[in-house]
Amino acid sequence: MGNQQEYLEKYKEESLKQLNPEHGNVIANFLEKNSKITSHYMITIARDGESPARSIYHYPNVVDAVEGYNKYTDWGFSKEYLTVTLYGPGGRLAEKVLKRSMGGTQGDCTFIREDYIKAEKILLSYKDKIDSYYYKNLIKDFAGLFSRDNIRFDVSRFFRECQCEEVFE
Repeated sequence: MGNQQEYLEKYKEESLKQLNPEHGNVIANFLEKNSKITSHYMITIARDGESPARSIYHYPNVVDAVEGYNKYTDWGFSKEYLTVTLYGPGGRLAEKVLKRSMGGTQGDCTFIREDYIKAEKILLSYKDKIDSYYYKNLIKDFAGLFSRDNIRFDVSRFFRECQCEEVFE
């Protein structure tokens, strides 16, 4: 149990280095400027309690904002939980915390380290043969699959090993 706790602390420390400190100001400015406006909405995404939020999305109307909010149905690349917050006129409208199962989605982990390495090599062999947009989405989808299976899977490392810019969702 101690190794897992150390791993989670190290992961959180490394994750915080990736965050944009300006996002805290973006949220504060949004709330200040939009307290009386009725047509601006925002969704923030944070992994494992990180602050400020990792991702911020703006929407011109409530329908698009709610549709965006509802697309978040699992923990994504989080190690423990993903917090999705919907802001609108007057402040915070809704928030959900999507927690991961601690033993993979079905209990025990299906994949092992060798599987990740094999997948990296296979994906790299197609890197120059497919469009970069599709390659990035392919890497993101595999990272999501592996991340949901194993809490210790390092998403950032997988993107790095696959020579792909990391997607923050």
